[in-house]
Amino acid sequence: MELFSLREKIILRELSNDSRASLSGMSKLAGCSYVTVSKIINKLIEKLDIKFVLELDFARLGFLQRHVLMIKFSKKPPREWVKELLKNEHTVDSAYLTSGQFDLVIFVVESDPMKYMLWEFLLTQKLSEYGVEVRSSVLPYLSFGYIPAPETLFDEISIKMKKGDIELLKLLNSNSRLGFNDLAKQLKTGESTVRYKLFRLVKSGIIKRFTIAVQKPPNSYAIAFFEQWTRYTSNFEEKAAQERKLTMMIDEDMPLLNTFQISANLSGSFGNFTVALFGSQEEALENTIEFRQKIYKTESYSAVHARIISPLKGLLPFRNLDIKNNYNVVKWESHL
Repeated sequence: MELFSLREKIILRELSNDSRASLSGMSKLAGCSYVTVSKIINKLIEKLDIKFVLELDFARLGFLQRHVLMIKFSKKPPREWVKELLKNEHTVDSAYLTSGQFDLVIFVVESDPMKYMLWEFLLTQKLSEYGVEVRSSVLPYLSFGYIPAPETLFDEISIKMKKGDIELLKLLNSNSRLGFNDLAKQLKTGESTVRYKLFRLVKSGIIKRFTIAVQKPPNSYAIAFFEQWTRYTSNFEEKAAQERKLTMMIDEDMPLLNTFQISANLSGSFGNFTVALFGSQEEALENTIEFRQKIYKTESYSAVHARIISPLKGLLPFRNLDIKNNYNVVKWESHL
């Protein structure tokens, strides 16, 4: 027996695609009254611990440097100590506690490469008493998925923005379903002004999507893995296409949440980073690491993996989108 109905899946997908979607619009898609839609949304919020947030274009906000760090300790520090340390690291976007071949995943945004280098050096120093190994990679773009922005990010925006824009972004990132009337009251301005500001932020590309972040997914085994290839054969792109096909086709039956939540090409210590949701470790490894090992037999493929336990900073980025329409495919040969 399914834990969630088709209506619930449809509504969750609509909220993932546009968390400001109207009740009447969702009622037409789900084939029920807007009152029923409202009840379903409240039920989903409670069951899945849904947060209504923004998907932002960090580069347009001046954060041109994006990195993902894999951290491994020889002696694990106290969880609360790490959480408190990262809380005050304003350059840290999100950080996830993991269990497996590494202990932490940290996403970092920065406006300047020299500032990032200094920050990474100082972080390594702060963690050094625990025998830390830090492996950093540049994250040029996400093929699929997003990283929710923490509240501290908005205090670090260095680009010039029009009056009230940062405050509006903060409000929407804390609840992207807030109505124009509520937004106007909190910003102490007119509703028409809020509408114009919001329209401008969307048109500029700063706001990429009004969306959700699910904190309690039913498939609770969230695997995170970093991949590397040390030899590339002539048909590497063909093999990569085969891998992408699995990523994009695995959700044909519309699950409650996407199986693959993040897919990102990297440059640096690793070549790729992925987060996916499964029911068990065995299922996760079979459909990720083991599958890729079969494909990349001649590419000297390696991967390190761990289970995401909980966020230490920020939110988990889980949601449900039409992955085939939202996957950003970049083929190597088109850039050579």
